[in-house]
Amino acid sequence: MPEQTGTIRIRLFDGAREPYSGKASVLVRVRDRTRELASKSIAGSTVRLTLPVREPPNNFYSVIVHADGFRDAGVYPVEPRAGQIVDADLMLVRNDAVFHLPKYRSLENDPLLRQLVANGRSKRPAARYQRAADRSPASVAALLTIGTAVRDFRLADGKSPLDASYYWEVRWNLLQPDRFWAWVDKRLVDEIKNLQAVGAVAEEQDPAHWHPGIPGRVKPATRSWKQVRFDVSNVQFTFHEQDTKTCKDADGRSVECVVVEPDMDLYRDLGAHGLLEVVPNLLTGNKTNALDIYRLRWMATRQEGVQPDFAPPVTVA
Repeated sequence: MPEQTGTIRIRLFDGAREPYSGKASVLVRVRDRTRELASKSIAGSTVRLTLPVREPPNNFYSVIVHADGFRDAGVYPVEPRAGQIVDADLMLVRNDAVFHLPKYRSLENDPLLRQLVANGRSKRPAARYQRAADRSPASVAALLTIGTAVRDFRLADGKSPLDASYYWEVRWNLLQPDRFWAWVDKRLVDEIKNLQAVGAVAEEQDPAHWHPGIPGRVKPATRSWKQVRFDVSNVQFTFHEQDTKTCKDADGRSVECVVVEPDMDLYRDLGAHGLLEVVPNLLTGNKTNALDIYRLRWMATRQEGVQPDFAPPVTVA
């Protein structure tokens, strides 16, 4: 019988999440676990490749794109289906790209993120936000990017962890380009823990080793769970329950809080080796880059068909 085939439609986007319109020629490659199946140079934002359809896991392909002056990008696994078109959306970002941060007032369009940024003792949250953005734009980009992923995460009752039911207070003096720290309503710990029973998160063993805190500021972690929905860029909720504080919410009510350290791992596990082998610039041993968090999370949600799209209030150019 003739071999069955399917089509992968590869679509390229820029750091503003718009179709790629650059002039650079892009090399598109498709690999299975052992060899390259297709390689094609394109000028434009879309190409279709016809590939054999096999039985899983031999049907799990990596799609990788290279362009001079740009970071390599890839998605895995992409699984073609016989007689159908399957999309693979990839984000091309220049090597020298920087984040473009939103003005504080524009966050009014996203009430949950706005509240995350506004909470705290400061009577001038807009000025505090701007000072942080001027001092460390990558750290504020990480706050907004990871904060968007936290906003899109769902608890057992369908609410977001950023819902008004749970108070958050960012610790602005501890912002980092790969995570942020915040005081959070301690009830959120059990809400995240309960998701383990339905397979939405996995508990990390020995969290104090992996999340030692900050000497003199944050004690070692006590419990940690990681989202397992995507192959890349899952949200991790790490709690430091030895650090406690009574916070006041916007209505003046007392809230018993602990420290939470949200971050995002680039890869769920080593099963994502299809990407690990072809995106070596992500494996430098340095801290996770906020730019990589941004683009990998966007590509992962596009691949999953998540609606609405992952759309933090930042862009890259």
